[in-house]
Amino acid sequence: MDRFSKTLLAAAAESGLATITLSRHVPSLRRNIRNDDEVMVLAHCLRPDGQLSGDHLMLVTKRRLVVTKQSRVLGRVRLEMDAPVAELGDVRWSADPTLPGVELSFTAGETRHRFWMDARHGKQVWRLDAMLAKLFRRPSVPVATLSSFARGFI
Repeated sequence: MDRFSKTLLAAAAESGLATITLSRHVPSLRRNIRNDDEVMVLAHCLRPDGQLSGDHLMLVTKRRLVVTKQSRVLGRVRLEMDAPVAELGDVRWSADPTLPGVELSFTAGETRHRFWMDARHGKQVWRLDAMLAKLFRRPSVPVATLSSFARGFI
């Protein structure tokens, strides 16, 4: 079993995805992810544009973000989006343990995308928040610069 398969199964178990849902989406996901890539986040998600938009599955690795969509009428799964993580811009998310879920928005190319990632409980919300922080927050100012700046004002 390759690294992608091992981490995909673990992420699916953690997210609580039904086996039938995962088996429908895996062929589309596998076409876009390398065998040695590690799954960081796997979540059922919705677009805020309405109820009839279909079911989405978001998979995030260290290298790529892939979203597949299953149509409500015919049940066909197709690729909705595939983008390198490094090329995503203005990535923002908001964790809400009361609903529970995480709203994720980002720019890929010239298009702004928004998704609501479902979570089963509050702990999973905080895990999604931590994984997104690990993937997308990059320090823009070195720590040494911040500490020397703080010393000047004390």
